[in-house]
Amino acid sequence: MGDTASLQNLHDIVVPGPLAWWPPAPGWYVVMIVAAGALLVLLRSGWRHWRRNRYRSEALRELTRIGREGDLRELPVLLKRAALSAWPRARVAGLVGAEWHQFLDESANTDRFGSGAGEVLDRLAYASGSDSAPSDRDAAVVLDAAQFWLKRHRAPPAGG
Repeated sequence: MGDTASLQNLHDIVVPGPLAWWPPAPGWYVVMIVAAGALLVLLRSGWRHWRRNRYRSEALRELTRIGREGDLRELPVLLKRAALSAWPRARVAGLVGAEWHQFLDESANTDRFGSGAGEVLDRLAYASGSDSAPSDRDAAVVLDAAQFWLKRHRAPPAGG
């Protein structure tokens, strides 16, 4: 028994216990801080984007109501209000007629207002009584153009 090389002196292999997952290694603290910072930046960016475009969703809801009720005389006012929400007052408020149509077309990269919808929009804005009631085709054209503009126009960056 005094022989140290004897097989009787062998013991079972002791397996270490599982590693604890907390507290993490110092590198994981850095990763968590960076991830939390990135999440805060993304949340702030998303919030600012939502706030900048809130007028757009409200205008689209209003457009749906106008189309459902059929009182298209409110449409020119809706478009002007939406434009005033996105652009400085000095840039938009004084635009009328062809200049207004050109502004709408350029801001949404389209030609819908310059090629027909703008004339219907002017009739809705300036005619009175039954003179302002457009045909079904004209109503569909101007509603489609307004919806396109509300969804696709590119407002200047915030602060500019």
